[in-house]
Amino acid sequence: MKTRRRARGQGGFTLLEFAAVMLVSSSVSALVLHYFAFYRGQAEAVAARQVVAALRTSLQAEAARLASHGRQEGLRRLAAANPIELLERKPVNYLGEYYAPDPEQIGRAGWVFDPRDKSLVYLPINTESSSFGTARLLRFKVEFVRNPGPSAKTGTESNNLSLALNQVDG
Repeated sequence: MKTRRRARGQGGFTLLEFAAVMLVSSSVSALVLHYFAFYRGQAEAVAARQVVAALRTSLQAEAARLASHGRQEGLRRLAAANPIELLERKPVNYLGEYYAPDPEQIGRAGWVFDPRDKSLVYLPINTESSSFGTARLLRFKVEFVRNPGPSAKTGTESNNLSLALNQVDG
């Protein structure tokens, strides 16, 4: 009986080589997934800040328009209204109005308006470790602020009322 000998260099992977390749590829995959989660959180934080900036700009423009016409009652209504309504287009992650929003009940990340305390709340994707460096939920509220400066009518120093979208503690 003849035995066939394998020629050198014509074999497949050995079990040890296969294990080493699997170890390296799984380590690289874990590292890539970790960075993917980090950058996803960073992108979420930037998107939320962009919505807040757009809301602040819209609020200032509307408050200036109302103040220039002397409509103090309009400013009070604006302070109690949903600030999302000031935007031409609502954010794609705007979820609507919820009384005392709970992330577990809602089940999605996004913006909600709480009519109970007239605040705008952002529910992040991962409520345990938010990229914002703050508490679980970001909460914003339209508030009156005093702007010291000369009055347009008298030219003397006065405290003009204006509105601002401020972050508040939950």
